[in-house]
Amino acid sequence: MIKYLQFLIVLLITLLLSSCNSQKSEQSVSSDKIYIFVSIPPQSAIVKRIGGEHVSVDILVKPGASPHTFEPTPTQMIDIGKAKIFFSIGLPFEKSLIDRIRKSNKQLVFTAMDKGINKREIGRHHHEHSENTHSEDNLDPHIWLAPDNIRIMARNTAEMLAKYDNAHADDYRKNLIDFLLDVDSVDIKISDILAPFKGYHFYVFHPSFGYFADAYGFHQEAVEIEGKSPSIKQLNELVTKAKSENVRIIFVQPQFDAKSAESIAEIIDGAVIPLDPLKKDVLGNLEEIANQLKKAFRSNL
Repeated sequence: MIKYLQFLIVLLITLLLSSCNSQKSEQSVSSDKIYIFVSIPPQSAIVKRIGGEHVSVDILVKPGASPHTFEPTPTQMIDIGKAKIFFSIGLPFEKSLIDRIRKSNKQLVFTAMDKGINKREIGRHHHEHSENTHSEDNLDPHIWLAPDNIRIMARNTAEMLAKYDNAHADDYRKNLIDFLLDVDSVDIKISDILAPFKGYHFYVFHPSFGYFADAYGFHQEAVEIEGKSPSIKQLNELVTKAKSENVRIIFVQPQFDAKSAESIAEIIDGAVIPLDPLKKDVLGNLEEIANQLKKAFRSNL
């Protein structure tokens, strides 16, 4: 009986040690990955494609939340303190957040994913840039909604990862090439989908889709003006313009209140359709935007 109990004790100790070693092994595998933070879901898709098995990516602004009103939770601040790299994208909230993070995590590497991108003024087309109003606060941050910008973001990501983790630099470069081929494929597909409608106007609540419009030759009309719902006079002007262009669909982002858009849609006998610029699948979302626009343009005919 005593020998049997001794055997059980030895067996339990062996199992416990085995379990601990297994957990340590799992932690070791996990710790081998570069822990990265990004601001929004579309960035995460790009970083994961380039980083592959070598990275673990966390997102600050979760799906459904708005970057315009974002404030990190205490848990997120703790997690950022463990991260190795933070990819910024030029959103307004990042400035104050980065200052706070620097104090708690001095080892964290900050890198700008939007480096080298020529940003448009929000609510304007590229050819309408004004030297007098070209301020940082007036720049459109929704850069991930155009293929050319995605290409730049991907190259910036690959460059940073190869620099930080030179041992896997070849993997990052290969992943970059594969991803850029996918971007090219989607770009060509969208051009084909939207070719018959070039020059058309489309209506949105918040002016998130300016880069997409510029990339494919369209005009974005925003219901929201300078971050505010339109006045009665502005609402009437939008209704008159929408009627003259036979608009039947207004796109609304889920991060915003759709009341103003619904008011216009009711007057023009149209519909409000959800369109999310912050979806994680950045390339798939570009295709979805193109298909939704195609439906909208056809309904205007």
